[in-house]
Amino acid sequence: MITFAQIGLSFLVFMFGVKIDPERLSSVASDSLKTTVIQVTFVSILGLAISYLLGFNAFESVVFVLATSLSSTLVGLELLEKEIDLKLAHGRIAESIHLSQDIIAIFFLMILGSSVFTVDAVLTSLLHGTGVLLLALIFRAYLFDYIAALAAGSRELLMLVSITMLISFLGLTEFLHISLAIGSFAAGFAVSKYPHNMEILDTTGSLKDFFSAIFFVSLGALLAVPSIEVVLLSGLMLLITSVIKPYTVIASLVHLGQNKRTAYLTGTSIDQVSELSLIIAIQAFLAGMISDMLFQAITITATASMIISSYTTKHGDKIYRIFSPVDTLNDRQEEVSEKLSEHEMDDHIIVLGYDIEGKRIVEKLKEKEVDFVVIENNPEKVTELKERSENYVFGDAMDDKTWHEAQYREAQLIISTVPMEKTSQKILDLETDADKILRAENITEAQNLLDQGAIYVILSKVLSEELLLDHIEGIMENKNYKEELRRKNMLELRRYLQSDEG
Repeated sequence: MITFAQIGLSFLVFMFGVKIDPERLSSVASDSLKTTVIQVTFVSILGLAISYLLGFNAFESVVFVLATSLSSTLVGLELLEKEIDLKLAHGRIAESIHLSQDIIAIFFLMILGSSVFTVDAVLTSLLHGTGVLLLALIFRAYLFDYIAALAAGSRELLMLVSITMLISFLGLTEFLHISLAIGSFAAGFAVSKYPHNMEILDTTGSLKDFFSAIFFVSLGALLAVPSIEVVLLSGLMLLITSVIKPYTVIASLVHLGQNKRTAYLTGTSIDQVSELSLIIAIQAFLAGMISDMLFQAITITATASMIISSYTTKHGDKIYRIFSPVDTLNDRQEEVSEKLSEHEMDDHIIVLGYDIEGKRIVEKLKEKEVDFVVIENNPEKVTELKERSENYVFGDAMDDKTWHEAQYREAQLIISTVPMEKTSQKILDLETDADKILRAENITEAQNLLDQGAIYVILSKVLSEELLLDHIEGIMENKNYKEELRRKNMLELRRYLQSDEG
């Protein structure tokens, strides 16, 4: 079963490597790296102290520290992805933290790959592991685009290329006698160039589900009836993993200037045991370097933390609302553009989201010389807004302070390009006379938002971007236009439902 768990984990590590987009994470790299250093250092010191008190030997102490201080890319990012949160600030920070922690784990996997722990053997293992990663980096930078071009847009050929890379790197790591996880990660990173990696992820989705099942079934099979000592040790590890580690991340991010909600949502997405730490524990156990008690405790903690994390990630907002008032952390002020901070606005339009659609809306508003404010939580987009000298608020749409800075009570219209129901619900709950144009992902959600008071709901399958801009222009030029807009929207949705596509 241990072998099956390793195989399942290796493929899942490959899938994470495919998702990596260093360019996309550059905007949050500084805060993420600082947070990783603070969190890993603090939890490691705490873990070493506990290991000493429990009488672990040096190697067991290292494994204990890695298991409690590093987080699971597999679980954390999968849950965030389901919530479409990887596009938001806390999703990017969490992804960057996971990547930093995976690099730490891979470093230790290189050391553990040594057949004997002599200086020469460890250096050789580190050299081999680094060489494999450099090979992946070279392939990604100079060869993958050329190979993808030869595939001529064929998703099946790209999938075959990615599987070939995985097999090749696994064969290389086996030949060099280093961990398979290093080869899996390197293979995924080698083919992670956007947008080709998105096509690979789409075509290998069923394989990911298959290997996920193998991993979790194998993990369950590794569990045995625990002794009292194992239960107590697991409880202690779970306390560190699910409480102390997330709070350290939250406190660090708030101290670095992130708003508290972003900090909380990031913290609640890293409260698991890393799958790479589990690989380290498995290899160490097979080599007889750690006790059965510690191995069982790590396995139980990993299983329990992954279950707990599914709850904390889903209910991150609820956790934030409960603990934020009593956590003694000082939240930062929302960042606003200089022009907006100096002037009171009235009868303006608030645009939530500065993506492609948001930019088109902003251009239309500028063309009509209408005052507007953009709310954005993506640091890259905020930088672009600064360069263009636009009115903006850099903040979280779920935070009341963000809307206060955008002067929402004086606005005539709020337009959201964010297809998230909880965001739309937040806008509908705002105490303002402003009309609201929202975005929905499906027809049921669109009808529900209309029933709750939205004057129009954007549904990409029904509404073209040009028609949306026409509706916005109609609202600005004719006050009676909005009275007919909801009726038009309902008719559009009804026609869509009656069509073959609907």
